[in-house]
Amino acid sequence: QVSELVQFLLVKDQKKIPIKRADMLKNVIREYRDAYSEIVNKAGRTLQEVFGLQLVEIDTKRHTYILINNLPRAEGEYLCRDKEKEKMGLLLVILSFIFMKGNSVKDGALWEFLNHLRVYPGKQHRVFGDVRKLVTEEFVRQK
Repeated sequence: QVSELVQFLLVKDQKKIPIKRADMLKNVIREYRDAYSEIVNKAGRTLQEVFGLQLVEIDTKRHTYILINNLPRAEGEYLCRDKEKEKMGLLLVILSFIFMKGNSVKDGALWEFLNHLRVYPGKQHRVFGDVRKLVTEEFVRQK
């Protein structure tokens, strides 16, 4: 449940949609309502440790949450954007997804996840080019 909640929260954050407690209960936690606090706390720790994000309740009456980047701001040379750093960003997202799924995922699940991030295997991406080739050849070759 914790991994599912982390994925749910990341997708909601990517879409810039406020995260509501009711949505978490209805879409992810479901029959584990009694363990809501424990699941949310563990998901919060995972988000912090793996992604550097903090789950913050911004409205205690409506139980609305957002994710806040907790990582220190990069300065100087780290702000430059070159193709290798952008590829590394995509690789880290993919590896994080694989980690959250128990260190193994099927191709279809990975492509579905990337579709949520608007990275499509069949389309030319303005930054990554041929995404399917990048993932299946270059990333796999680098192990």
